[in-house]
Amino acid sequence: MSENSAPDAQDKVFRLLDYEATCPDCGVAVGEEHEFDDYDECDIAICLMTGLQRLMCDLDHDCGREKWTGWAPGLIDCEEFGWMLGPGFPDIFRLYTEARWDPEKGRWVKLT
Repeated sequence: MSENSAPDAQDKVFRLLDYEATCPDCGVAVGEEHEFDDYDECDIAICLMTGLQRLMCDLDHDCGREKWTGWAPGLIDCEEFGWMLGPGFPDIFRLYTEARWDPEKGRWVKLT
């Protein structure tokens, strides 16, 4: 492919879960905090203390206000660790069992 030609389908990396400019649940743009109120909480947002889905967090702590990054939670971590079931399809189960959430870093780290 030359520098001036547009990429065709063969040049594009396929991902099942691809970058999205807005959150698929609450619609906020990249860099904005996920929507949160008493009646309609975003299904995509994570708890910044546990790394798990904020909607299901029933622990007695402040979950923080996560910002939408454009990527599904855990996808980038799984790609970095090589834990993919296929292109763009992260092995989230492996992430939850072979890594731990580091609330100070705000990301998953491999267990040693």
